[in-house]
Amino acid sequence: MKPVVLVHGAWHGPWCWEFVTPLLDAAGVPWVAPDLPSCARAQEGVGVIEDVQTVEAALDALPGSEPAVLLGHSRGGRVISEAGAHPRVGSLVYLTAFLTEPGQESGGAVREEDLDFGTDGTAIPKSDRARGLFYNDCTDEQAAWAMERLRPMFRSAEPVEPPRLAWKQKPATYVVCSIDQAIPAAAQR
Repeated sequence: MKPVVLVHGAWHGPWCWEFVTPLLDAAGVPWVAPDLPSCARAQEGVGVIEDVQTVEAALDALPGSEPAVLLGHSRGGRVISEAGAHPRVGSLVYLTAFLTEPGQESGGAVREEDLDFGTDGTAIPKSDRARGLFYNDCTDEQAAWAMERLRPMFRSAEPVEPPRLAWKQKPATYVVCSIDQAIPAAAQR
């Protein structure tokens, strides 16, 4: 069975896959969900380059030799576009994720007024905005559980040079989520 590498989005962590991974386990699908340093170690000023390196290390550590499916959600799409050039990756899945050409605007709906900024270069969604942006179709209990786990992310715009744009080299699927509020469906398309 092909392994799946689950790449979380901004302000999240591997915890965001906790409702998905039991289904993968039940189906016998091996998976790993690395913790991106831009969120896990935001105060250290790490960004997308370190995130890509972390995903590549997770790919290197996969047992076996089957080609992996690399799935990125939201900002995780930016990460898998670069890490997806890794020889272990067989295909990419963008789940309501950023998939852009270099210099192209992402089309995300999270605005500066939705964020609280730290003096250390980090930002985190304001608590009164996070529910509507990320968890608009969740129960109150699910949304509260997730919002408690949100964490700052380092705001870096440094590109990976040269950009690898794995989606131009390998099979890729884009899953449009029509009620997503962080990346509206029109921007996803």
